[in-house]
Amino acid sequence: GASAGRVDIAPHRAVYTLELGRTRQGGNVSGARGALVMEWAKSCAGWTVKQRLKLEMTDNEGNAIETDSNFSSFEASDGLQYSFTSRNLRGGRVTEDIQGHARLDAKGGAGTADFTQPKGTRFDLPKGTIFPTRHMEDLISAARRGERIVFRTVFDGASLDGPLGVNAVIGQSRPRATGNWVREPLTNRPSWHMRLAFFPLKTSKPEPDYELGMRVFENAVADELELDYGSFTVKAKIDRIEALERPKC
Repeated sequence: GASAGRVDIAPHRAVYTLELGRTRQGGNVSGARGALVMEWAKSCAGWTVKQRLKLEMTDNEGNAIETDSNFSSFEASDGLQYSFTSRNLRGGRVTEDIQGHARLDAKGGAGTADFTQPKGTRFDLPKGTIFPTRHMEDLISAARRGERIVFRTVFDGASLDGPLGVNAVIGQSRPRATGNWVREPLTNRPSWHMRLAFFPLKTSKPEPDYELGMRVFENAVADELELDYGSFTVKAKIDRIEALERPKC
């Protein structure tokens, strides 16, 4: 496998088409389609991550349900400061509107997350909490070392669940790209399949709230996404990808 050196995340924007994957017994979803846009942008101060997800689901009675999720965050280069906004709509009506910022006292230390929307909401972040960009770097570093299970406490601010326990199972390395990925500079590199399970720390449920399967290239570009909501899954197929400019710091 590749050596466990510094992880070089590639600033990029990727567009995915969403469709229904698997359905499980007892579920009430018979169809799903939509789009997802993911963006990682680098500045001299840190990383800005944006995600826009639009999904139309159809239930077993033929009723359509439209959801729209907008999330953005900024994570400082030292991994100690973090800000976030999240806005979710269902059927055109706002169901969740979140804004706030978080900080860690030191690397590996504890911290706090304070919400300006809903005002007054606060979470204590336990020692060892990290933010999403650092989490991605940790996963890729662990994959390079050949580790198969990686557990981290992560705060992303995407919901009111507070910090999450994220358990990642990492598959075997694919040392070389194949097919169309060989011709794409962003993906002509090693990759790993990963499956992440997300557990809110404020609950003691044995089952995760949701799971995410994906193939991750060593520069954090991801494809073969599968969003697992329990009774059904949604697959994301990449349509196009483009590199974003790196800052000259």
